[in-house]
Amino acid sequence: MALLDAVPVTAAENVVVSPWSVSSALAVLAPGSDPAARAELEAALVGGSGDGEGSGGGDAREVDIVEALAADSATIAGERAWSEDSLLTMANTLWVDESRTPVPAFTAALDRWPGAAVRRAPIAADPGEARRAINADVAATTRDLIPEILPDGALTPDDRAVIVNALYLFAAWLEPFPASRTEEAPFHAPGGTRAVPTMRAAHELAYARAGWEYVGLPLDLGFHAEALLPPARSDGVDALPDAATVVALRRRARPHRVDLHLPRLRAERATLLDGPLDDLGVHRIFSTLSVPGVVVEERLWIAGAYHAAVLRVDETGIEGAAATALVARGVAYRQLPEVEVRVDRPFLLLVTHQRTGAVAFAVRVRQP
Repeated sequence: MALLDAVPVTAAENVVVSPWSVSSALAVLAPGSDPAARAELEAALVGGSGDGEGSGGGDAREVDIVEALAADSATIAGERAWSEDSLLTMANTLWVDESRTPVPAFTAALDRWPGAAVRRAPIAADPGEARRAINADVAATTRDLIPEILPDGALTPDDRAVIVNALYLFAAWLEPFPASRTEEAPFHAPGGTRAVPTMRAAHELAYARAGWEYVGLPLDLGFHAEALLPPARSDGVDALPDAATVVALRRRARPHRVDLHLPRLRAERATLLDGPLDDLGVHRIFSTLSVPGVVVEERLWIAGAYHAAVLRVDETGIEGAAATALVARGVAYRQLPEVEVRVDRPFLLLVTHQRTGAVAFAVRVRQP
């Protein structure tokens, strides 16, 4: 809910994101980050704030959220399909420049993730070729639903590594919608009512109503789709349920015979994650050399965060793909605004320990 709420949207626009993909990419990055940056990532991953608000920081210390997400990902990857059509593939890849050496501890942590791989690319020597290789790999994983995760110009000769999560899911309904019952029906969109292809079936489903209406539809591979309909007289565009509301609806849901009218849909969106992640309390990785544990030769920072997701819903099931790419740049080539500082009058000088803030020396300089 927090990620959806952080993505900019207009009233008539669909928004689709993959919290699983974004969480996976951030969790893969976390072992390579410095302690302060990792704390922000962990707080965001458990739903708190990197500024110390909410319960995120404390929960992250009690439960290793990075380990938990890796374990959950492995569990999901191990689900068996009952339908020949159902399929789940995922990749967690560290793309590293040919001139750089991955930190062994980082690659060891990466190995805990399904589809883990370390691949080399000429990121510094030929950013265009490296971009094509990364995009081709994502396209293969996502069955071409996401042909391009890195746009033109996303990589520069200053970049050293790219962390990529990619996934593809086709999960069949356990009880399909009969195609013969799909027909045009009115949908009351913010821009006006229009007719859309709408599926219909009467199934025994989990249902609850408490302001929002909730319907749970079982899918193959251990997934289920949850449709949440906002309260009457609400357009549902700006008002999202909070996490507590979603949890309460899940707990309250009981089996009902549901005559469900559900539109067919396809939603796709490419999103720059820098702003949304900043809203979620993830600041440090974008502004300081906070990623020292990915390559041996230098400290890195995240110069760009890219996300794309596609979701299709029809009578047979749900097909979706997502990818998240975090581009890590080196210190020597960081692009910063330029300023000239002349220390030509009395000044204050502090010698400070960066992590603890301890001031070892403080000098008021009146006469050098």
